[in-house]
Amino acid sequence: MKEDNIEKLFEQMKDQLDIFEPADGHKTRFLDKLQQQSEVVQLSTKKKSWYKPLAIAASIAILMGVATMFTSYEPKEKADLASVSPQMEETQTFFTSAIQQQLEEIDQISSPETKALVKDAMNLLEKLESDYEDLKKDLVHSGNDKRVISAMIRNFQKRASLLEDVLQKINEINELKISENENAIL
Repeated sequence: MKEDNIEKLFEQMKDQLDIFEPADGHKTRFLDKLQQQSEVVQLSTKKKSWYKPLAIAASIAILMGVATMFTSYEPKEKADLASVSPQMEETQTFFTSAIQQQLEEIDQISSPETKALVKDAMNLLEKLESDYEDLKKDLVHSGNDKRVISAMIRNFQKRASLLEDVLQKINEINELKISENENAIL
């Protein structure tokens, strides 16, 4: 149905459509006319304007100021267990020193056989520390909510427990290595 309409349209416009090629020498005549024009036509005149460079410089200055403000922003409140109460400060100090002690012990007794175990444990520890940073932010926003404080203590406990498990496994691996070497000598 639509094809019939299109065919009718073309038949009606048959005499109006230009279907012939240009006459011979058309291209040379066109080029000659172009060469006869000696004037260069200037389409627009540019005026020197200080508006654009000044606007760009102002934008850059504003962006740098905003970036500096965001990178140097520190919350006004201290956001950790120590800021809640003296007892929580003691708890934080206890866990922090225990975790640090366990890390030093792991560093001392680790061996090439336990390298993969220690690496996995450090990845898990980093994840727990990242979670703790999120909890610190939540503590500021929640106004010392007991649930957040409890979650922070559990986070410390998980870290200490993880490191304790790693220490036990390292000791087991080292003892197994020693006993295998003893049996090999006999």
